Amino acid sequence: MKELALMTIFLLLIVSSATFSQISNKIEKVKPAQKNIPSKINSNYGKYNFTFKTLDGKTIRIGDFGGKILLVNIWAPWCEPCKKESEGLAKLYKEFHGKGFEIVGIAVKTTETAVRSFIQENNVIWQSGIKDDLLNIYKTVGLPQSYLFNRDGSLIKEFVGYTAEEALRQHLVRILKSK
Repeated sequence: MKELALMTIFLLLIVSSATFSQISNKIEKVKPAQKNIPSKINSNYGKYNFTFKTLDGKTIRIGDFGGKILLVNIWAPWCEPCKKESEGLAKLYKEFHGKGFEIVGIAVKTTETAVRSFIQENNVIWQSGIKDDLLNIYKTVGLPQSYLFNRDGSLIKEFVGYTAEEALRQHLVRILKSK
């Protein structure tokens, strides 16, 4: 009787071991759950989409900013309102950049040397480049001129001339609340 009991226990151990091995193999084959990473939001900037090179030679397409609130700021280093406006833009960029706000600065009717000097003197920390034909693409009527786009690429507001920091802040706060 003891032998029969020992043999039963032995067989149970073998069967249990084989079953455990099969379960273990199945567990190893299961891929770990991926983090819920949102895919890039499709955006349609329509006629406002363009490509430019930053001063460091990086090619940027406006359509790549899908999912972000984007301000395209058209300016020139010789433009006094542009200098004043850049102070407020720098504050807003620091305040809202971590919340999905981007600025792209496009200088027009200027030289690379003048742009580099302006950027350094005015603490411009967002991506900037030079693209004179943007005046025609955006039908710019004055400087500075800015275009605020929603996450899907739709135009929210066009700002012609100097834009006060507080006026732009109100738009950003409203857009971020509607997230």
